[in-house]
Amino acid sequence: MAHRLFPALFFALAVCGVLVSCSAQEAREKRPEAKAEIIPASAATPAPLPVPSDQDVAIVLDSGEDAVSLVDLHEYKEISKFHIGKEPHHLMATPDDRFLIVANAVSNNLVFLDPHTGAIQRRIPNISDPYQIGFSPDKKWFVTVSLRLDRVDIYKADDFSLVKRLVVKKAPSHLIFDAASANVFVTLQDSNEIAAIRLSDQTLLWKLPVGKTPAGIRMTPDDKHLLVGVMGSNYVEVVDWRAKKTVKKIVTAEGAHNFLPRGDGQHVFVSNRVAGKVCEVDENSLTNIRCFDVPGGPDCMEVSRDGTELWVTSRWVKKVHVVDIATGKMKKIIPVGRSPHGVYFFGHAART
Repeated sequence: MAHRLFPALFFALAVCGVLVSCSAQEAREKRPEAKAEIIPASAATPAPLPVPSDQDVAIVLDSGEDAVSLVDLHEYKEISKFHIGKEPHHLMATPDDRFLIVANAVSNNLVFLDPHTGAIQRRIPNISDPYQIGFSPDKKWFVTVSLRLDRVDIYKADDFSLVKRLVVKKAPSHLIFDAASANVFVTLQDSNEIAAIRLSDQTLLWKLPVGKTPAGIRMTPDDKHLLVGVMGSNYVEVVDWRAKKTVKKIVTAEGAHNFLPRGDGQHVFVSNRVAGKVCEVDENSLTNIRCFDVPGGPDCMEVSRDGTELWVTSRWVKKVHVVDIATGKMKKIIPVGRSPHGVYFFGHAART
């Protein structure tokens, strides 16, 4: 996040924001728990999704404009834009791929889109500050992290009813699960830690110090190690989560931030915000094998199903960069809205 890089400016803004938001936050907490609104009613039981088609679009969250940009996958240009809610930062598909969920952190809701066209299908209100979201592998739990409220909220995945809210300081940012769906792990940006929460009884098990301003977090395919993007430095920290200790630091580039698997079960891309680079890490050897330039604060990523293209949102320059994966060379530059964050298209590579 930009405020990590400009602390003096954002401290002044934050003081004003806290004074304004406290009463609003208290009011939100008194509301009844979330109930799904179906728009239209037929969206509750959609037909099975077809395979990707020429009509599919890339869906980009313009978090600085509270909007979604729809991008033509073949012409590499924005074709439409619409308001989605306040501060949409992250998105993910439902486990059955029928919907794409957009988490609006300040609107306190989830918006469900058609993953092919981006059309709004459903809204769930009163999901408090969903900055980052995730479904457990067993599809039993839905977890949100509340960056500005220092909380992790745990819901039942089948109906999005709240099970428990945990105060987890400070600034919970990204999350990941173990393969057994026993635990969820959360990075804490302002306390330079990761936290482990047991899902069965919603208990905070432990915290472990890591590098400065940890952001993205990923579980290696063998379920042995957590990879943590250390945004305040230039490396990915490798944590043996069972032993609760750091075992390695993989140097990538300044501002190591977020992860996306290449889709081959062995390699993962790492965006490096400050350096303006994306690096490729071998998850078997735990080594950085290459880096290539992606300017403007690279953040979230998506890989085409055929494995040829990497799409990267660049937060500081209002662009999506499309990289040829084989060469690491820039293929296309697509202007979008302010502070583009999450990006998704249906025809993506496997999440392995």
